[in-house]
Amino acid sequence: MNALVLSPFLGYAVIAITALLIVLLHLLRPRALRRAVSSTVLWAEALRQRSKYHAPWRWLVSLLLCLLVGVALAWALVRPEGFGSDQSKVVVVLDNSPSMAARTRDGTSRWQNALAKARSIIDANSVDVMLVDTMGSAPVDGFVRPARALEALERFEVSSHGTARSPVLPQAGGFDVHVITDGVARFGVTDGAIVHSVFEPAVNVAITGLQVRPFPADPLRVEAFVQVYNASTQAQRVRLSLRGGDRFSVAQELQMNGGELIDASFDISDFDAGVLAAAALAQGDAFAQDDIAFAMVAPHRVREVVLVTERNARLEDAIRSLPGIRLRVTTPAAWRNGMSADAFVFDGFAPEQAPARGALLFRPGAVSWLPGKWRTVNDPVITGWQRGNAVLDGVAWQQFRAERVSLLTGLPAGVSELVSTANGALVAAGASGNRWIVAGFSPQDSNLSVQPGLPVFLGNALHWLVGTDPVMSTGLGSVHVPLPQARVLDGAGKIVRTHALGEATLFDATRPDVYTANAADGKVRIVANVLDPRDADINASRFENAHPDSARVTNTARIEPWIALVAFALIVMLVEWLAWARRFSR
Repeated sequence: MNALVLSPFLGYAVIAITALLIVLLHLLRPRALRRAVSSTVLWAEALRQRSKYHAPWRWLVSLLLCLLVGVALAWALVRPEGFGSDQSKVVVVLDNSPSMAARTRDGTSRWQNALAKARSIIDANSVDVMLVDTMGSAPVDGFVRPARALEALERFEVSSHGTARSPVLPQAGGFDVHVITDGVARFGVTDGAIVHSVFEPAVNVAITGLQVRPFPADPLRVEAFVQVYNASTQAQRVRLSLRGGDRFSVAQELQMNGGELIDASFDISDFDAGVLAAAALAQGDAFAQDDIAFAMVAPHRVREVVLVTERNARLEDAIRSLPGIRLRVTTPAAWRNGMSADAFVFDGFAPEQAPARGALLFRPGAVSWLPGKWRTVNDPVITGWQRGNAVLDGVAWQQFRAERVSLLTGLPAGVSELVSTANGALVAAGASGNRWIVAGFSPQDSNLSVQPGLPVFLGNALHWLVGTDPVMSTGLGSVHVPLPQARVLDGAGKIVRTHALGEATLFDATRPDVYTANAADGKVRIVANVLDPRDADINASRFENAHPDSARVTNTARIEPWIALVAFALIVMLVEWLAWARRFSR
């Protein structure tokens, strides 16, 4: 029912005029009709009977029933849900959740249509306006004049991430609440609010999963697993492609039904290392944010390792047994600075200058480019180690035994004490410049050489030495990087605004990308993606059957007041008919 939107004064006036007209009509006596009759005997008897049954209260009851019917209908006409309150204010709730960025058939977006609807509401009411949003970023507070509200609308933005929530509204009533949304975000709507839908079905194909891992039987081969989701209501032809660097590219055509998920795998062994991008493209795709996802591919070619030792057959055999390793052995006398390799292993020896690549050193002695001081200890007892550390995993350090070791003491900040004893560090690592790991024991002088832990430790150490920078995976939004005072760059090399938080750095990942955080303590790569299928469901609207930009519904299951008033009027009319037309009163 399109009720009249009247001020309280006009509403009272309509009801008062209706009641006055009913009273006047009851007071109005019909004009007497004169007729000639042959005798007054019958009429005298009729008058006697009328005086017997007629009483003034019957007239009053009739007047009361008519007033109830008339006032109820008049009240229903002037919209009782707002009548009697101060209708000098309007609250406009803008849904700026990510799905509102979806493009519509006319080339605009749901968000642009929402802003247009908000402007029309503000212009039509010409009263004080409160603008709030579902993502908590409204640029104005409280009620403002229409001109300022229209100006503030230009500063509202649709969010790229996050969960929509019902905004907090003033407790005092006296205002209409207009909610403008596409119905995808499931936030609560104030009871009795007027909801304007800007929903329109749209095509959307999304990347909802991307993983890169080596083949179980061959670590030098790598495959990528991609999950694609057709969030459209209709079947779509999708082109799925993977690109890495300037030369690597593979693609696959998919025919997907509406709502279908497809898992695809690709052999990407030909891509050496770096950033891999997966993209799903469909004609008319209306939501670009989930069309692309990123992953970091670690190097997976054969690595050349140089072992510098006088003679250590057990150490040589352990390194040669590692997959993907090509070993070259030389002696300390033959060592030359500038030798090329992916990593170096020094056994009882250390060069005067740090090597050009990462190095693992076993009991090297005093070295100028290594921090700390050496201390020789007999029969050391391990008191602890960094559990979960990638270098130490898979080794039973609690069972380690050695007659004589060298321990590092006085380690500076930035050097990690991986395996500890009561007198110093048995194993330590650093990442300033090239990575290095130093162990204060010789493998042949410990029980590690006769245990499976030796090749495991060597494999872990070499993998860390030749490995790429640490990689974090996250969704969009606020990202916590465990580096103090880090400088963050996006994939295009542009500086991203950051906030220092103690020993960490915060920044906002506003779109899928690979970000790089650089600090004095190291470097971290951050891969930010939108991989949740719920984020891709831009057609899961509560108003999917509503016509865009025109739906007006209320979020309440109760009977609307005007319906109750009309029903009340009909019941009163029925009572009057039963009482007078059927003569139940006699």
